Amino acid sequence: MPAAFATAVLASCASTASSSPAAGHALAAAGPPSVGILGVPDAKIGTTWRFAFPLFVNNSKTTVHVTSVRLGNVPSGAVVKGYPLYSMKDTNGYILDSMEGDKNVPGSRDMTKMPDYAGKPIVIRSHQDSGDYYFMVRVKIVGRIHKHLSGCHVNYTQGGKKYTQKVHCEYALDMK
Repeated sequence: MPAAFATAVLASCASTASSSPAAGHALAAAGPPSVGILGVPDAKIGTTWRFAFPLFVNNSKTTVHVTSVRLGNVPSGAVVKGYPLYSMKDTNGYILDSMEGDKNVPGSRDMTKMPDYAGKPIVIRSHQDSGDYYFMVRVKIVGRIHKHLSGCHVNYTQGGKKYTQKVHCEYALDMK
């Protein structure tokens, strides 16, 4: 009986190991979020902000299907409320940041009224970019924030295998 139990445990471990994503290298980050810091100098508790993830470029020879994104480092005082996926056609361009409820900024867009395509993969062909689509992180400020949000993780499939890849991003919700 112990041998059968050990075999079952090993099979279970092998199954778990094969389902976890491997480290990916197919994507490159592009656009302002890939090289700088997005953010606001006077963030206030109770506000909700959206910040654009970098655009993605597939540097590999095989099509990539981006399935989701997430932040790796979220400091206390900030709560991620989601990762919406937008089309530049709907938002009239690549929106880098947006505060919910802010109607006083000229040219601002109410992102709550924009179609959210989250849950549908972005298909990026070999040596192409993510085209019309971009992800944002939606963050609510619930307390004092002392560190920047950072560590954009991109989850994708390629050739039937799951991958995760970290790309540069940093978002400042600085408080006075």
